[in-house]
Amino acid sequence: MAKPSHRPRIIEIERKQLFRYFFFGVFALLLYQLLQIISPFVTALMWSATLTLIFYPIHERMTRRVGQRHTAAFLSTTIVALAVIVPLLFFLWFLVRESAQLYPAARAWVGTLKNLDMHSAESILPRPILSIWNGVQTILTSFGIDLQDIFLKNLNEIGQAITRLGGVIAKNLLFLIVNLLLLMISLFFFFKDGATLIRWILDLTPMEHDHKHRIATQLYETLTAVVRGATLTAASQGLLAGIGFAIAGVPFPVFLGAVTAFAALIPPTGATLVWLPIALYRLAHSTGEGVFLSIWGILVISGIDNILRPILIGSKVKLPFLLLFFGIMGGMRVYGFLGLILGPMLIACTLAFIQIYRQEYHQTTGTRGEG
Repeated sequence: MAKPSHRPRIIEIERKQLFRYFFFGVFALLLYQLLQIISPFVTALMWSATLTLIFYPIHERMTRRVGQRHTAAFLSTTIVALAVIVPLLFFLWFLVRESAQLYPAARAWVGTLKNLDMHSAESILPRPILSIWNGVQTILTSFGIDLQDIFLKNLNEIGQAITRLGGVIAKNLLFLIVNLLLLMISLFFFFKDGATLIRWILDLTPMEHDHKHRIATQLYETLTAVVRGATLTAASQGLLAGIGFAIAGVPFPVFLGAVTAFAALIPPTGATLVWLPIALYRLAHSTGEGVFLSIWGILVISGIDNILRPILIGSKVKLPFLLLFFGIMGGMRVYGFLGLILGPMLIACTLAFIQIYRQEYHQTTGTRGEG
């Protein structure tokens, strides 16, 4: 008796494999081309998604009150534009303009400090600060390190960076306007259809439901901690510091406020790293201004951190603060300003995957041990 032929079955399996390879190959090519198309606008889309998550509780209240999703999305987008985007544009404009004025002033200050005698230097720096400066300079000089040359070199790099930034803004003004419009449009649609989009993405993700829920929860809580907690607290401290510097007559208050906001992200000193030396410097020249800045720094700048951070972060976030700090700093080093969001989210996602792996691994080893 002749053996049954399995050739048709083999051909059918080969066709299925060929279709699978063809489908996923074309799908990967389409995804790559899609990423190429949206890559110039990925920053605007990421910030739009971030702002949507931050203000989504307000949007939900707006939707319940208005009743129509289109109207609620339009009102929520308008609120975000007036509360965040417009003030941020004004701040960036003043920051760039003030930074351009700061560079020549700082360069001249360091240059005049280089060859001053003690009597002339006391008119610029208070005696305690000048003594510390001379002591540090003497120690570094013994090791062949010229502190003024280092300052001047860094100032030259900062000045060149400011010049390049101004040129980039001028050359790419149209592109910046397009990105801003794209941010506003995508913000509207994220408010309107964001929940549906997230459900669709979770449905397509080939993971267990509990695992998908854990990762989504971890990412949302981390984003909430970074933006509502660390970032908003640092921005508030920078704003209040800039106001205090302006009241006390400190030069370049916008720039120093921005530096204070950035320093507020650095534990454990935080904003004190900026406002305290400035307060001591003003105290040596003007007792009233120095006392005002000291009180303002202790009660207002540092006080707002103790008030806002527990309210905004609470006890939900399980990401250690040290990892959060390295996520922010490392993310900004790799991805630029967008790394402020991406860095901590990547760390949170990695920790979630590690927890899932540990759970699955223990379940697998436990089952094998019982067998």
